[in-house]
Amino acid sequence: MILIRNGTFLTLTEKNVIKEGDLIIKDSLISYMGPQKEWKDKFDTVIDAKNHIVMPGFVNAHAHLAMTLMRGIADDLPLQKWLFDTIFPIENKLTAKDIYFGSLLGIVESIRAGVTTVADFYFHMEKSAQAVKESGIRANLGFGLASKIGTNTLQLKAAEKFINRWQESENGRILASFAPHAPYTCTLQFLKAISNQARTMNVLVQTHLHETKKEVEEFKKKYGTTPIEKLDTIGFFNAKVNAAHCVWMNDNDINILKNNNVGVTLNPQSNLKMGAGIPLINKMYNAGLTISIGTDGAASNNNLALIEDARLTSFLAKGTSLNPELLNAKELLKMATVNGTKNLGFSDVGLLKEGYKADIILIDTKKPHLTPFTDPYSLVAYSMYPSDIDTVLIDGKIVMKNKEILTVDEENILKEAESCYKQLRIPNK
Repeated sequence: MILIRNGTFLTLTEKNVIKEGDLIIKDSLISYMGPQKEWKDKFDTVIDAKNHIVMPGFVNAHAHLAMTLMRGIADDLPLQKWLFDTIFPIENKLTAKDIYFGSLLGIVESIRAGVTTVADFYFHMEKSAQAVKESGIRANLGFGLASKIGTNTLQLKAAEKFINRWQESENGRILASFAPHAPYTCTLQFLKAISNQARTMNVLVQTHLHETKKEVEEFKKKYGTTPIEKLDTIGFFNAKVNAAHCVWMNDNDINILKNNNVGVTLNPQSNLKMGAGIPLINKMYNAGLTISIGTDGAASNNNLALIEDARLTSFLAKGTSLNPELLNAKELLKMATVNGTKNLGFSDVGLLKEGYKADIILIDTKKPHLTPFTDPYSLVAYSMYPSDIDTVLIDGKIVMKNKEILTVDEENILKEAESCYKQLRIPNK
């Protein structure tokens, strides 16, 4: 058992903030969260969290981990040119080894930023799953799919095999999902088949949706409706869907997502950097959509520090509405934690609550930018840096202690990732 005490606990539950409390972890679960007590139990580990904020780990609900290998190679381009002229040709060169070490690099970066759960969505996903298994991070792993003549059935069967292998594995730490890239890279027939199979298998579908104005306009010219409206007519949303981006939506699109309980994951830094636009955050929030936050891949963001995207989400909501009261600090942190776990299909993650999984981060507050110690919600939402996190627990296990990653060899990962990048022979801009 593990005892964490003396910290300021942001539970994100009705208990709110508990100062100098106790949190006990038994196996992978939180067995006690409350005021300090005298315990007769013998603990394997006692963590003194004095001068720390203790809270649920952040959830990156949309990312492409292995794209860390393409960080900084195609900056300052519009999305279509970035994707079709630069990223897709490079991705054609990626090997299974590249995906493995690129994923590990993304995971180490994520853990250091306090991310305890991540949605990955790519290809060579067996290698990503291996990296997730070894590192100890929690993840929903999407098997990437895109229509190619004569291969759709084979792709679907490969995705089913992958999901059967990894769904609910590692004590439920790993979930698996279907991940059709987007309506402009998958046929409607393929998307319908994917949704039907996901519903049969009771697993998630991850996808990109309404990311750019151009893709929506071109789809409307072809079909006379928006992608969301068309997907609704073919029953795509009958499965549980986590839709990334959702920048260019009208009121009817928002209502369709709400009526079908579709989770929406915003990626504001990537969208702004790519010139894709600003989503209707306030309308989505007021409609009651479950909104989570993602970083997208490091090739378009260019880091995996989830708190930065969360903070920007709040500022965009306030700035576009001219209302500083929107998305207050506590609401924002729920988007960055428990909402993400809901959208990724985890039912007992994202809160400091008895019976919930012990995915926990400790934030060192003895820093100039976190002094004076005022409102802990505000300090996390608006002031902290990812580097303030010094200890991370996932599934009840310590994966980073005093800034040292314990589960994988970080130095070797950096070396191998650099080697993978050099072998890609990416031309200089």
